[in-house]
Amino acid sequence: MRKKLGLQITKIRIEKCISLTKLADKAGISKGYLSSIENHKTNPSAQTIQKIAKALEVPVEQLLCSKAEPLDQEWIELMVQAKELGLDKEEIRDYLSYEMWKRLFKEEV
Repeated sequence: MRKKLGLQITKIRIEKCISLTKLADKAGISKGYLSSIENHKTNPSAQTIQKIAKALEVPVEQLLCSKAEPLDQEWIELMVQAKELGLDKEEIRDYLSYEMWKRLFKEEV
């Protein structure tokens, strides 16, 4: 469960374009503690899970129960095109990280 919880928190945080620091502040926990939860290094208490869910504005159940959604065909086609162009996974991850950084930077300015 610890791994799924950390993945869900990270997924929702990124979808909502919230930095680790901002979420930790909103939840009233330390950035290091939140990072250790997201990285599956610690099991948070039920109270901490409630704080994180409230800060993310989602029900606790959404953090605890991740359901696999079917892949969108358009996304599949985009990935196939990227692969055909010679892009590898790391290049795509780097690009996504850069875009996330840009969004977070705009929020902080």
